[in-house]
Amino acid sequence: MTAEKLAIDGGTPVTTEPFPSTALGPGDIGEEEIAAVTEVLRSKCLFRFSAGDTSRCAALEAKFRAFTGCDYALAVGGGTAALICGLVGIGVGEGDEVIVPGLTYIASASAILICGGAPVIAEIDDSLTLDPADVERKITPRTKAIMPVHMRGIPCKMDEIMEIAQRHHLLVIEDCAQACGGLYRGTPLGSIGHVGCFSLQQFKVITAGEGGMVVTRDRTVYERAAVRHDSAMCFWKPQDTTITPFAGENFRMNEMEGALGCVQFDRMAGILQKTRRLKRRLVEGIKDVPGITLHRSPCEEGDLGISAGFFLPTSEMAKKFAEALRAEGVPAASVYDKGIPDRHIYCYWEYVMGKYSADASGWPWTSPKHDPTRVYSPDMCPRTLDLLGRVVVFTLSHRFEDQHIDWMIRAVHKVARALL
Repeated sequence: MTAEKLAIDGGTPVTTEPFPSTALGPGDIGEEEIAAVTEVLRSKCLFRFSAGDTSRCAALEAKFRAFTGCDYALAVGGGTAALICGLVGIGVGEGDEVIVPGLTYIASASAILICGGAPVIAEIDDSLTLDPADVERKITPRTKAIMPVHMRGIPCKMDEIMEIAQRHHLLVIEDCAQACGGLYRGTPLGSIGHVGCFSLQQFKVITAGEGGMVVTRDRTVYERAAVRHDSAMCFWKPQDTTITPFAGENFRMNEMEGALGCVQFDRMAGILQKTRRLKRRLVEGIKDVPGITLHRSPCEEGDLGISAGFFLPTSEMAKKFAEALRAEGVPAASVYDKGIPDRHIYCYWEYVMGKYSADASGWPWTSPKHDPTRVYSPDMCPRTLDLLGRVVVFTLSHRFEDQHIDWMIRAVHKVARALL
């Protein structure tokens, strides 16, 4: 078949119609959310521990407990706060190493540093999530925990990660910031490890504006996380904190966020039902395109369906392919093209790469409990950079219709015929 002239070269684009916004839950904010928040404002009770049995924060915690099957859930002020509380919950402290993937938002590493630990950066594999084989290579006597990150709604290889953790007597903290509602082989993400952490920030699946959630099956982990999230937790809810108290923060969620989160949570199933269907349609339409290799998911059924992609032979080709797709009217992106410093890629974590600190002593890097020979460098995970350089990704939304997926399929075929 003769290749059509690409739009980037002056040909007719596949479509000139703008795609809908890729905002998920935030894009659906409407009268229900407005009514829920307004009700809280009219009550003039914005503090969760004054709301008693009517607390919307407590109601949101109950929804997460029911969905994940975990015995305990703690609403907090953000995803980073959730990670900090989760790390404290499992006992991560000064000198402890936590293994993280080279593709995750910088907050994952930041939370470890705030707790006094050190992020150990491991490679990703072709699922763009943590590579279990490299996790095992990165374990040292200082390793305390593994932090699998379910990036872009794609579940990590949790069976392999949990097996490694059990064999080496390590703890597992799941970063589910971009994967609220996901599953791994039928089990909700966040409930597989020792603690799971979610984000309800504006750009996540569902939102409370800001906000986060910590879930666990372990009461001691919950109590430690709860005390860290509120310096007075043992006074507000003494029945929930039987442990010896220690200094905490103010990571509380307020009632307006709780109310917004409750309405948004109830939208989640419908959102993901649509995105999963759309992703299946897209994958089926491009899986046989010569010259590309599909981005793999370790659990297609539990994948949120909010992202899809494929690999090209070289980074130069990936960048050119993505540019050509955009010219055809289809939103697509290369990931590591060195165009912008993406803080989801480890080499752009400046304060990790340079071991910078707000403390005059250089803590935690200068702690005698840390490995004094530890060195970070932008090229320390070459496979991660290679994979991210060669991948082209689509962000999917439940607001897309079949025609949008059809345009994406047609554009991939058209560009591939011309470039590959």
